[in-house]
Amino acid sequence: MNSDIPDIPEAQVQGLEPIFQCNDYPSSHAPEHHFSEFQVNTGPDPEDLLEDIESHSNLSDIEESDNEEDNQGWYSDVEGNSDRAEEAPMGRVYPGKEREIPSQAVAKQALDDLKKLLNPPRKTGYGHVDPQLDSFVRSHMEGMQMMLNFYTHAKSSTYDAWAASSLQASMADGNGSNCARRIRRLTRQFIKDRTVLPVNPYGSWNESMLVDEDLRNDISLYLQEIGKEISAKKLMEYLSREDVCSKHGIEKKISERTAQRYLNILGYRWSTPKKGQYADGHERDDVVFYREKVFLPQWRQIQNRMECWIGSDARLEQGPKMPGSHVIVWFHDESIFYAHDRRKKGWYHKDEPAKPYRKGEGASLMIADFVSADIGWLRSPDGKQSARRVMKPGKAKDGYFTSDDIKLQAEEAIRICKECWPQYEHVFIYDNATTHLKRPEDSLSARRMPKNTPKEGSNWGIEVTKRNPLTLKPICNPDGSHQKVKIRMGDAQFADGTPQPLYFPEGHTRAGVFKGMVTILKERGFQNMAKVRAECKGFKCIPGAANCCCRRILYGQPDFTDVPTLLELTCKTLGVLVIFLPKFHCELNFIEQCWGFAKRIYRLNPESSREDQLEKNALNALEAVPLTSMRKFATRSRRFMDAYEQGLNGRQAAWAARKYRGHRTLSVTIMKDLETAGIV
Repeated sequence: MNSDIPDIPEAQVQGLEPIFQCNDYPSSHAPEHHFSEFQVNTGPDPEDLLEDIESHSNLSDIEESDNEEDNQGWYSDVEGNSDRAEEAPMGRVYPGKEREIPSQAVAKQALDDLKKLLNPPRKTGYGHVDPQLDSFVRSHMEGMQMMLNFYTHAKSSTYDAWAASSLQASMADGNGSNCARRIRRLTRQFIKDRTVLPVNPYGSWNESMLVDEDLRNDISLYLQEIGKEISAKKLMEYLSREDVCSKHGIEKKISERTAQRYLNILGYRWSTPKKGQYADGHERDDVVFYREKVFLPQWRQIQNRMECWIGSDARLEQGPKMPGSHVIVWFHDESIFYAHDRRKKGWYHKDEPAKPYRKGEGASLMIADFVSADIGWLRSPDGKQSARRVMKPGKAKDGYFTSDDIKLQAEEAIRICKECWPQYEHVFIYDNATTHLKRPEDSLSARRMPKNTPKEGSNWGIEVTKRNPLTLKPICNPDGSHQKVKIRMGDAQFADGTPQPLYFPEGHTRAGVFKGMVTILKERGFQNMAKVRAECKGFKCIPGAANCCCRRILYGQPDFTDVPTLLELTCKTLGVLVIFLPKFHCELNFIEQCWGFAKRIYRLNPESSREDQLEKNALNALEAVPLTSMRKFATRSRRFMDAYEQGLNGRQAAWAARKYRGHRTLSVTIMKDLETAGIV
C-alpha cells in the first residue's frame, strides 16, 4: 500500500477488491477506483482525507467539481445502475453523481492533442519545434501523457483502468496516490477543454517592476543619458528619487542585486566592450569634410585603373578598365610587436595551479612596411630588396621613427617600384599621422607670427632643432636637450602666383626683419588691420568667422592652407602620387588587418624575452600572411570606401561592410536595407 494513503481500519475495507478487478465493469460504466478511492460503509473517504495533504503534492491543485453543471457532456451520470451501486460490496455511496471514465476514443484523441502540444511539428519537413514550455508545465503535461499512454495502450496492464493508469504514471515518476489524483484532475480538465493547461505558480506572487512599460522606458532613457557611467548603484539611486517614485508608485527601494538583475533584463552585461572600428572623431566635421572633398575624389581618379578581387576565394574581377596605366596602390603603416604578447586563452585543467607570469609587455620591435593587394609586401621579385624598416624603439635603443625616416623609406620604396615594376603607375597611401604630415621647417604657418614688426634690435624666425650637417642627427646640449636655432620662414605667394617675401628686402631700413601680420595682410589688400586683434583668445574663433583676427585671416589664405608636406614634396620630385587617409579611418587601410593576421600567428610562438627571438618570430609571422587574405582585406577596405561614396556615415558603413561581405561595392538597395535594419 502506498505511503501517501492514510491508514483505514481493517473493518472498513473488508470485502474490497483490488484495483485491477475494476476491469470487470463495462468500460462505459466502470467507476473510478484506485488505492485511495474505496467506498466504505463508515468513515470519511480517503480521497477526501488526501485533500488536506497539500504539501505532498507535486502538481498544480486544479479542483475537480462534482456539481451537476461541471459533470455535463462525457461527465455523465451512471444511469440505470443505482441498484447496482446500492448492492455493491463497497458499502455506502456518497451523495452526488458518479462520473464515467473517458471512453478509449476520447482518451486517444486527447493523447494525440497532448503530444502535439509537447512536440509541435514543423510547418514544413520533418522534426519538431520548441514549444517554449517551462520545466514545471512540461513535467506536468508529460505526466498526463504517461497516464493516457497507460490507459489507452492495449498491451498495458492498466488498459482501460483510469485510476490504475494514473497511479502507474505517478509511480513511474517516483510519486504516490496523491500525485495520481492530481494527474487525473489535470487530464479530465484537458479532455473537457483543450485550452486548460497546467500553470506554473512560482514567481507570480513577486512581480518585477519592469512589467510597467512606462517605468521600463524611463529607465532605458536614463541609462542612455548616463552612457558609459551605467552601474547598478546609479540605477538604485534613480529608482529611489522622489519624482520617479511618485510618478510610478514605487513604495520601497530596491537592492543592488535587484538593480543588477534589472540591468540584465534590459540587455546590459558586465563585460569588456566589443571592439569594432575606431570612432574617435570619425564623424567630426573637419574629418568628414576631408573624407568627402579631398580623399574620395583622389581615390575616384585611380580606382577604375586598379585590379579588384571578389568572392570568398578572392578571384580577379573581370571587366573593362579605364584607359591609362594600371595602378598599383601601396598602403603604408607601422606596427609594434612585444616579446610577452602571447595568446592567453586555452584549455587548462580545472585543478591546474596558478603559475607566475612575466610582468610587462617585454621588449618591443617596430616594423614599418608597405603592402599591395597586387603583389603583397613591398620587395623585389628575388626578395633581395625591401623597403621594410625594423627597429627597436626607445631613447636608449634605436630611437623613434621620425619624419626623416619616413622620407628615406619612401625614397627607397619608390626606387624598388620603378626598378621592378616600371610598367605600372604607383600610388602611395599613408595615414594622417603627424610624422607623415610634417612640413618643411621653413614652410608657411601663421600659428606663431607676431602681429607687428618686431622692435628694433630683434627679429622673428622659426625655431628648429640644430642638426649635424653630415649625419642630420640632432645636436644635444650637456643636459640632453636638443640645441635650437632660428631660421627664416619661406616666401608666401600672392593670388596671381608671384612670391611675397615675409621679410623686408635689401635696401629697406629694416632689411631682413620679419614684416608682421599687419603688413603682410596690407600687401594683400586688407585694410585697417592695425585695429584687428592678433588672435582670438586661445585661437578659439567663433565658428564660421573668417575676419575675426589677423591669424584667422591668414589661415584662410590659399598659400597658407595648401602647404605641401615633406613627404609630398619628396614623392612629387620622384614622380609618385601620395594620398593621405582621413583621420580616424583605419578601416580604409587594409594593412591593419595584415598586422592583425600576423600577430595572431606570432602569439602562438613559445614565450621568450630574447630580442633575437622577438625579431625572428615577428618577421616569420609577417611572411605567413597569404596573398589571398591580403586581397580579401583590400576588398573589405574598398567596401568602406564605396559606402562613404554613397553618403553613409561610419556606423552605417561598418554595418554594410559586414552585410555585403565578399563584394567590392555595395548593393543599390543599401539605403532601403539600412532603413529596414534601423541603422542611422
